[in-house]
Amino acid sequence: MFNPFQYVFSPSTDSQSAKPIPFASQRMICFAMVAGMTLFLLVAGVLLESSDGVGLAGEPIGSLDTLCILLGAAMTVGAISSRVILGRRAASLEQPMRSRVQTSSRIIPIAMLEGACLLATVTWLLNGTAVPALVVACVMLSLAIAMVPIRDPEVETLSNQ
Repeated sequence: MFNPFQYVFSPSTDSQSAKPIPFASQRMICFAMVAGMTLFLLVAGVLLESSDGVGLAGEPIGSLDTLCILLGAAMTVGAISSRVILGRRAASLEQPMRSRVQTSSRIIPIAMLEGACLLATVTWLLNGTAVPALVVACVMLSLAIAMVPIRDPEVETLSNQ
């Protein structure tokens, strides 16, 4: 019987015995995160459309606009940096640690972008103004889509040998 927790929880603390998360599962996690951001943006858009574009807060909260811009920029830098740093670290490791670090290098940046996207979406929902909140949310979503892994680098490495 398939146990989905076998990849997350290991009865042993030995790093050699833990199973890595398969690439297909990593890709599905990333797609689910992107789908969550997309659906939340759609729900916020429908809510704003039904209220004639008036935000839920009544009056726009200017500090939220500033916060979503700053957090969006910080999370973009953090996501790209963590993707590069963890990717380089994974390349220098041997299995099974390489698989674990590669998994982190794929999921952590998208999670960072997801947080900024959701904050920007809530800001758009509260304020009702598309600029800058909707712009930040769409940029974060676009970056997250671009970071979703499509090909397994381990398979490409094996096929080139």
